[in-house]
Amino acid sequence: MAEKSYATDDRMQQIKLQFDDAGVSDLFGTKKEVRALPELLSADEVVLYATSGFVTKGTVLVVVTDQRLLFINKGLIYGTDFKEIPFKHINAVSYSKGIALAKVSITNGANVTLIEQVSKNNAPILVQKLKYAIEQQEAAATHVTVENSSDNSVNNLRNLKQLLDDGVITQEDFDAKKKQILGI
Repeated sequence: MAEKSYATDDRMQQIKLQFDDAGVSDLFGTKKEVRALPELLSADEVVLYATSGFVTKGTVLVVVTDQRLLFINKGLIYGTDFKEIPFKHINAVSYSKGIALAKVSITNGANVTLIEQVSKNNAPILVQKLKYAIEQQEAAATHVTVENSSDNSVNNLRNLKQLLDDGVITQEDFDAKKKQILGI
């Protein structure tokens, strides 16, 4: 039991450092939610930004990580209301500022999550960090696809060369197919 406590304490220290690095400043009414983060985040997940806001059922901690968007609401006595939206499901993000507070709107498919009572200074930062995280994840997915297609091209060329060496295809067939694989 003591080992789990040390691990949780270490993870909490990491999260607090990530909050500092991200410039997190407004966590009004979300101390219990912040304390729950070590249980809810994976060991390699990095917090990019967090702020408090109001969603349908009450005050929530809104957390943008490098992997997903989270909404956390710890009950007054027990229980946790937890919602996550994977980046690939987010279609649009926007905000509007009022005199003192702002609203952030997250569209995922046919659902719109409205986060109200966000600090008007934090709303643009939240939106910007969320858009950045989405772009980074899309770029990483594109990079993996390009690498895989390159690997496939190399394997195809090797197989083609083997067919040429075995006399199954002619040099002209090999050259034509090679140009096709390489997109020349």
